[in-house]
Parts: sequence; C-alpha cells; structure tokens
Amino acid sequence: MKAMGVSGPDFMPRLFDVVEPIVAPDGVVVDVIAASINDFDRAAVRGRYVTATEQFAPILLGRDFVGRVSAVGADVDYVDVGTYVAGAVAPQPTGQPGTFAEKVSVPARLLAPMPDGVDVVQAAAVGLAGVTAFHAVEALGPHGLGHMVVHGPVCGAGGFALQLAKARGAVVAVVTPQEQVDLALDLGADVVVPDGPDSAGAIQKVRSLFGGGVDTAVHVAGNGSVVTGVVRPGGRFTSVVDGSTLDGHEGFAPIDVAPSGHALVDLLFKVAAHRLQSRVHRTVSFDQLGDAIIARSTHDGGRTIVVR
Repeated sequence: MKAMGVSGPDFMPRLFDVVEPIVAPDGVVVDVIAASINDFDRAAVRGRYVTATEQFAPILLGRDFVGRVSAVGADVDYVDVGTYVAGAVAPQPTGQPGTFAEKVSVPARLLAPMPDGVDVVQAAAVGLAGVTAFHAVEALGPHGLGHMVVHGPVCGAGGFALQLAKARGAVVAVVTPQEQVDLALDLGADVVVPDGPDSAGAIQKVRSLFGGGVDTAVHVAGNGSVVTGVVRPGGRFTSVVDGSTLDGHEGFAPIDVAPSGHALVDLLFKVAAHRLQSRVHRTVSFDQLGDAIIARSTHDGGRTIVVR
C-alpha cells in the first residue's frame, strides 16, 4: 500500500510503500475517503520532527480522516463494517499511521460516527484541530470564560476555539494575521486585533479594550507573550502548541493534544445542528496532495481537504 510521507534530506512529500494495515482486537480498519492537511503536515515538510540521526526514516503524513469501516476487531461490538466514521490519530511523528493512504488502522475509541447532515469534506475539516480546540476551552474551567482572547490563525484550531467559547457565553477578542480578520469576524469574534511583529502593540490594544486585561486566553500560534500579557492576574490561559515556554506562568493550564472520539462526536453533532462552522478553503485530489502540503498555508479561508 502507498502512503504519503517525508524523509530527509529534502523532506519533500512523496509516496512510500507501507504494510497494509491489519485490524487490532480493539480497533478498526477504515478505507479513507477524505483527510485534511494540517499544521503537523506542514511542519513535517519543513523538517521540524526529524533529527540528524533519523532524517532518512519516513514520517507518514495525515492525522485526520473520514472513511468507511472495512474491518472490525474481535473486541469491538459497537462499530459495524460499512459504517461511515471520522477520526484522528495522535500528532506524534513516529509510531503513528498516516491518513494520506488508502486505509488506516485505529483504535475504535477514537472514532465518531458520521451524523446525518454532515458531508465528508465538512467532517474532515474538524478532526484534530476541532478536538484540540475542544480540550483547550474545557481546560479553562467549567464556569464562565468571561472576556477571552484567541491568539493566532482562525482557519483551524483557533476558529473552533473562538466558536466554542462564544457558545459558552464568552466575549471573544481575536489577535490574528491581517488576512484572517474577516474570517474571525464571520466566525463570531466580538473584537479583532490584527497581529504583527509588534506584540507590545497588540497587548496594549487588548488591555485598553478590556479595562486592563481579559479573564481567559487560548494561544494558537505566534509570540506567547501576547497571551501572558493580556490575561489579568487570576486569569487562566492555555496553548494548543508546545506550551513549554508558557509553563510556570501563573494561570497556565496545559493540555494534551490528542485525538478523542468523545470530543469529535460532540463537535460533529454541533456541525450537523449548524451550531459550529467547519470552514473549507479548498478541496484537492490525492494526486495534488504533495503540492497542496507545501503550498503557502496562510489564507483567508478554512482547511484544505484531500478527497479520494
């Protein structure tokens, strides 16, 4: 079987021969219909995950998928062959299957059944980005989020975090690249501050708008000093990327970026009920996948979805 991956020294996306997946007792095999390109894939083609001693070992790309169950493990009694499902795998570079392949084998607990009213492209756009946003908002506490900042692009996890926070009653300010200002407003942001090299200016703008600071924040990308600078004393914030530079700051709530079937079920039913937007920038075929991964990722729309 062929699967898309990268290896050194050039890290260009290419097809690798991989063993066709077999079903584990607690798992399923899914025939992949659609998958989304995400930040993991673009970081991999920049060589981020490969050390000098490992550069020739391929990293398989793709972490989200939608497809049809083709095999079910002996210990799984709640998923049937033929069921259409969505899922994601962990964003670690090794020990994980790639979803830019014909088939993928995953634990059944990571799956979400496809609800009526959601097409495969919409569902593939949720995936790990949506689940990560779900965990980020949950990490900020079970009670009111108050005034909140989302810092970073809103075409993925940031956009889902914005919408989930608004649904819980938060007043949300978004600090995002200029080209995503309109998207942030479309997704429900109350205030949008264009991001740029002047982090101090963004911090000052947010603090002036909210009387000295906000109650909560989600760091999606960019300079972490923005969220530490805008959250008032006693407030809470988290990060959907490497939080090591933020760990130790008062109010920081770390999260594990990991797939969750339970969270994905919740998100897909919100999409079906038109309570959550799953934005798609464009769709491409698997033949166009390599070029799509290395294409410029900053745009004013949503995700790029690969459809078989």
